[in-house]
Amino acid sequence: MKSKSFWQSPVDRVTGAWWFRFAATIALVLILGSFVSGPHAQLQQSGGGGSNSSVGTTGSTAPTSAALSGGVYNTSLPTLTNGQMGAEQMDSSARQIIVGAGTAGTSTGGVFSVQGVGGGTALPVSGTVTVNALPAGTNLIGYSRPPNACSTTAYESGMVDLPTSSTSVTSTPTCVTTIILNNTSASAQTVSVQDQSTQCNSAACNVLSSFSIPANSEMDLAFYGAKFTGGIKWNAATANTVVGDIIGNQ
Repeated sequence: MKSKSFWQSPVDRVTGAWWFRFAATIALVLILGSFVSGPHAQLQQSGGGGSNSSVGTTGSTAPTSAALSGGVYNTSLPTLTNGQMGAEQMDSSARQIIVGAGTAGTSTGGVFSVQGVGGGTALPVSGTVTVNALPAGTNLIGYSRPPNACSTTAYESGMVDLPTSSTSVTSTPTCVTTIILNNTSASAQTVSVQDQSTQCNSAACNVLSSFSIPANSEMDLAFYGAKFTGGIKWNAATANTVVGDIIGNQ
């Protein structure tokens, strides 16, 4: 006579369901065993201050203590290689360093380096802005003039008494902005101004010919950058009566 198994009932012997019960029991034993034996990962928080370490919610009162997410302060920043992790860097006042890796600016915590192109000179912004000098060309600062055919060299004859014979003031092509004429005598005086070139009927161009200036009067004649191609000559009818100045660019 065969002995009865603990796991078999008369129904089990007929249906074979005892195998299912046996397998389920073994699986349950293995699962329970995994909780009571063997190594397990552990998350541990340690530290000194605070008795209610917690996380605050948006808009609520800050907890009396909390887990901090911080960084590290290094007098010399670390150099990492590809694939390595590193802590966020802070300056000596616990401010996060978000710039400073560029070679042109070489800035430190909290200071931005502004430059137009890679490797360019840094543009400091600290109350006074410094810029590179303007390139040579038509750029002018502190001096303005109408557009004309001359270059950017400023020209001025300076105040002088006009001579009585036609005399060269400058032989360089000059774009004249203003001619100032001051009659210091008690009677009207005449002056003449010429372009020294021979472009006017193969002779000098008389820009002003015996131009009359009232007694004790001053006149500012605007020429708006007109070009005296051969330079400038001038004279007055009477010596030591008219003081003049020519302003322009060459």
